[in-house]
Amino acid sequence: MSKSDPLSNSQKNPWTVLSREVRYENPWLRVVHHEVLRPNGSPGIFGTVELATVAVGVLPVAANGDTWLIGQWRFGAGRYSWEIVEGGIPQAGPKALTPLAGAAEELREEAGLSADRWLEIQRMDMSNSISNEHARLYLAWDLAEVPVAPDETEQLTIRRLPLRAVLDMVLSGEIADAMTIAAMLRVRLMHLEGTLPPDVAPLVAAGFEA
Repeated sequence: MSKSDPLSNSQKNPWTVLSREVRYENPWLRVVHHEVLRPNGSPGIFGTVELATVAVGVLPVAANGDTWLIGQWRFGAGRYSWEIVEGGIPQAGPKALTPLAGAAEELREEAGLSADRWLEIQRMDMSNSISNEHARLYLAWDLAEVPVAPDETEQLTIRRLPLRAVLDMVLSGEIADAMTIAAMLRVRLMHLEGTLPPDVAPLVAAGFEA
């Protein structure tokens, strides 16, 4: 690929890091100050946020095509948000989980559901200009109810809606959460292209036709 090809992911890093200093750190993230040489060779600074977790999102689909949204106040954004099941999963230490195991735990804690069938549908970089946060999105079905168990930072509202209703919320801008938008549009595309697994395709079709 040529240097100007936007699809190339093999380009050499043009930044030179002269020094790196952690300015703030907690169990979930650290803020790092870098002294750098910019791509044009001039001196500069760059601040990054490094996450100790991987973000996961789960779009559960019931037998009739319904899904579940979680409503909560997002401290960082300063507003209420309707989202699919989401969470940050530790990648190191005694509480570390694989992304899929963490997604199953979040589904249980936030929506009171377990799923026998799972499909990873998307991987995303969440804010790659300043952060290393990476996300994985899953479709889940063959559901059963289990006790909900939100953690101490969460005050949640649960809504059960047809997939079509959630897609309308995405398209109207009522839902602004990136993982929810990506999951809904990805599943809608898979539905239209006929690439969903055969056992979940009728469930998704029912949800979009509701």
